[in-house]
Amino acid sequence: MNQDTDEELRAEADQLLGSGLRAILNDYGDVHIIGSYDLHLMVWRDLDIHIVQPDLNRKGFFELGGRIANLLKPPRMHYRDETIAETEGLPRGLYWGVYLGDERDGAWKIDIWVTDAEGFEATRAHGERIRERLSDSTRCAILQIKSEVWRHPKYRREFASGTYTRPSLITVSLMWMVSGNSLKVSDEPFDA
Repeated sequence: MNQDTDEELRAEADQLLGSGLRAILNDYGDVHIIGSYDLHLMVWRDLDIHIVQPDLNRKGFFELGGRIANLLKPPRMHYRDETIAETEGLPRGLYWGVYLGDERDGAWKIDIWVTDAEGFEATRAHGERIRERLSDSTRCAILQIKSEVWRHPKYRREFASGTYTRPSLITVSLMWMVSGNSLKVSDEPFDA
């Protein structure tokens, strides 16, 4: 994977947002497109969105989900209420996982979180810490590693990329690399 793949996927994401999705999201708060899109590290079709609202509104959140379903026609949407579940490593807020098909076959997955400003702060700070440490060489290495991980048949079945505050070995390795330590990217295939 290379910079061209990131640019192509970001352009696809822009089209998806421009299809009316961004206009819908804007009706529900302050919208932040985060994660790999924001960091120019896209390797697969996964778009992370965080909406900040002063007060969470479950009724409005389900209205948002209905409007997204009407626009994008996803075969599956997953709902979480982390104000109740309080899963370690996840923001205290409401979540829609929007699946536009089988992501392993190239379909888009959209993660939408709605939290208050305090709930967004850790996510924002995490992204900024990564951005500050990215260089052209670490970006290329990360894109290569993510590409290998994505193609691995055990990815998302036996291992994953972690959560906001509970990273996996993959996330720790990438963070170690962007923190200024060297990492040799091997020509050997990744094996979990």
